[in-house]
Amino acid sequence: MKNRTDMAVESMQVDFKFDVDRIIAGMHFKKIKVDHALSKKINKKEGIYYTIDEIDYRNKPKEIIKLLETTIYDYLVQLDLKEKSDILIVGLGNDFVTPDALGPLVINKIEVNRHLETHPDKYNVSAMCPSVMGKTGMESKDIIQAIVDDFHPQLVLVIDALACRDAKRMCNSIQLSTAGINPGSGIYNFRREISKKTLGVDVLAIGIPTVSDLDSYVDMEDNYFVTPKDIDLAMDILSGIVAEGINRALRK
Repeated sequence: MKNRTDMAVESMQVDFKFDVDRIIAGMHFKKIKVDHALSKKINKKEGIYYTIDEIDYRNKPKEIIKLLETTIYDYLVQLDLKEKSDILIVGLGNDFVTPDALGPLVINKIEVNRHLETHPDKYNVSAMCPSVMGKTGMESKDIIQAIVDDFHPQLVLVIDALACRDAKRMCNSIQLSTAGINPGSGIYNFRREISKKTLGVDVLAIGIPTVSDLDSYVDMEDNYFVTPKDIDLAMDILSGIVAEGINRALRK
C-alpha cells in the first residue's frame, strides 16, 4: 500500500519523454497521452494528462489562472462543443475536512448561468456538490449520473483533492485529465469511477494534491497521511484560482 498517488506524472520513469514538457511563467507544464500500453505499464487509465508543477499559489495566482484557463480552453476547442452546450461542474469532497474540501470550495466560486433565460456566455453552466457517501448514503457517481441522465450535459468537469507521493507537490501541482477520476483512490478509499465510460459523456477531471502518504518516506505500522500546516489558507487561495481559471475558460 506504499507509494500511493493520484498523480500520473509520479508513475512515469525519470527519463520518460512527454508529448509537451516546457517551463511556462516559472511553472513546469507537462502533457502526455496515455494509450493502452502505457496505461498497463503505469497503472493509470487511458486519456490525456496535463500536469502543472511548481505553481507557487502565494506569489503567482494570475500566472496559474492564465495557464489553467488556456489548458481548459484548448480542451474545449478539441471537443468542438456547440453554442449554448450544457456543462456540469461537480465539486467532489467533504467541506468539513479541509484537505478534502477543494471541490466544494471551488463550486462556491463558480459562475453559473443555466438558470438564466438569456446570457451572453458561450455555454450553459451549472454546478453541484454530491458530498460524500458518509453524509448522503449514496455514491457520488450515482448522484452525478442521475443529473446527467436528466439534464444531458455535453461535458462534466470534476474537481477533487488528490493524494501525491512527493510531498513537494502538495498544494504545488495541478493535474487535469480526460481519464476521469476514482474518488478516494489515492488513500485506498475506492469509490465508483466517474468517467466518460461510466457517465456516457465527456469528463475532464481537475485535481490538486493536498495530502501525501507518510509511508512513502517513513516506515510506520499504521497508515498516516500528512498535509501542509497552512492547508486552510492554501485551500482558500487555490479554490479561487481553480474557479477563476474555469470561469474564464468557459466565458471565452
